[in-house]
Amino acid sequence: MKKLLLATVSMLALSSMARASDLPAKARTVVPDSIPLWAGGYVGIQGGVARHDAIIDVNCFIDCGTIDRNKTGATIGGLLGYNFQQGSFVYGLEGDWSRVGARIENRFGVFETFSTSNDVRWLATIRGRAGLAIDATLVYLTGGVAFGNVKNSLTEVFSNTGLLLFSESKTRVGWTAGVGVEHMFSAHWTARAEFRYVDLGRTGVGCTSPTSTVCTDFTYRSDFSNALMMGLVGLAYKF
Repeated sequence: MKKLLLATVSMLALSSMARASDLPAKARTVVPDSIPLWAGGYVGIQGGVARHDAIIDVNCFIDCGTIDRNKTGATIGGLLGYNFQQGSFVYGLEGDWSRVGARIENRFGVFETFSTSNDVRWLATIRGRAGLAIDATLVYLTGGVAFGNVKNSLTEVFSNTGLLLFSESKTRVGWTAGVGVEHMFSAHWTARAEFRYVDLGRTGVGCTSPTSTVCTDFTYRSDFSNALMMGLVGLAYKF
């Protein structure tokens, strides 16, 4: 009887140990494969500083040449995008729109007075992003096409010949490239810091003169160039 009882207890103990040893393996089989950390869509806000570099090349007969000015101001806007992930490699597409507050205004001259104004009123970009994810931190490169609404003008007042005016107001197409780092601090929220360069190209315009015929008597021309260097921080919600 004692032998039978001992055998029964031993069988139950071995059976329990076997079930316990199988439990982790069974538990692992019901856990779904982990979802890539960075994959999916997101929407966010961004802001920071923007340095506007403007160059005006003027072709005329006195006190003309290259006018090179810059100004640093603020920028703020929104962004949206989508990420894909293969292992540690993360890539995707992102678009953003920002208001830029870095208008440059100057007045100068010796024999006549020059008044210049250069403004990039808003900026939009469509960019690719690609980088390396180290757990919850992503280091990436970005680049693509840029659209900027620019307003440039140069007014030249001569003491005895009247007024020369060079101006443009249009949306230009250029390019942008940059580098950034982004950190996921919860399941749905990320924060980022990014440096970006934007080149909106060069446009040449002829002069108009509402007070004299000097523009028709001489071939005057002004070329406007606009570029931005931007330091941005952002906050995004990942779906």
